[in-house]
Amino acid sequence: MRLKITFIAESVPILYRHRIVSLFKESVKRTDPSYFRELYSFPTPKPYTFSLALPRGFILKQLPVQVDSDFTPETHPEELSALEVFEFPNGGYISLLVSTSDYRFLVSLVNGLVRLGRFNFTNRDEMVVGGKSLSWEVVKVAPLPERRVQELPVTVRTLSPILVEERGGNPILPDNPRFNEAVNFVVNRRLKLLRGRGLRRPIALEPLKVRKKVVKHTFSYFRRRTGRPIMYLTCSEGTFKLYGDREDINFLLDTGIGNKTGQGFGMVEVVS
Repeated sequence: MRLKITFIAESVPILYRHRIVSLFKESVKRTDPSYFRELYSFPTPKPYTFSLALPRGFILKQLPVQVDSDFTPETHPEELSALEVFEFPNGGYISLLVSTSDYRFLVSLVNGLVRLGRFNFTNRDEMVVGGKSLSWEVVKVAPLPERRVQELPVTVRTLSPILVEERGGNPILPDNPRFNEAVNFVVNRRLKLLRGRGLRRPIALEPLKVRKKVVKHTFSYFRRRTGRPIMYLTCSEGTFKLYGDREDINFLLDTGIGNKTGQGFGMVEVVS
């Protein structure tokens, strides 16, 4: 199940994924508190993934960003005094694409967004961009048509970069011969937790036109644990040929492929 949420925004900093997770939490909590506790009380895989699409004609600037009161341009000038920010001179329509296997999450999110109306991207002292507070106005929430896989293999395109990490936490890319072994380990473990059973049979991602992409990301636990404001995640993006079981593949289309899918990684769409 897929959803497109359209916002009006003046700008989006390169560190945005953690605030979208906060948007989901706030929306679900408003409409279904018991489900909110079930979904977010423990660090378990989430039944969704997402991708953010920016409008054309943006201006890329380097601006100071205060991630929170402990991580400011003054305390961490090398990383936060000039961070990438996408600006839209006359206000821009940004599109948040959400994919999920859980109908309850979808309903809670939609109802919460309708009640919310406007999302404060800046939350008190968190994510102050260029000295300003940012907010996103919800202007439209609409379902997207689903394209279910009937025949395999299928060609998919990344909407958000795919992150795959080996058991030690080291990133692994498609040119590594152990890549698909790592993919299967990650995906099988996540499917067991999300639907009660793992893969029916191993999957394989064959790179067709793929490039490496390093993504800047942050969240509070990482900052507390490391004392650093930004994590750098080595991912891959592009087109892949995807092999596996049809039911497994359709579930992965709903929930994403790889690590940190609930933080906006691994969303793909069917090309052919």
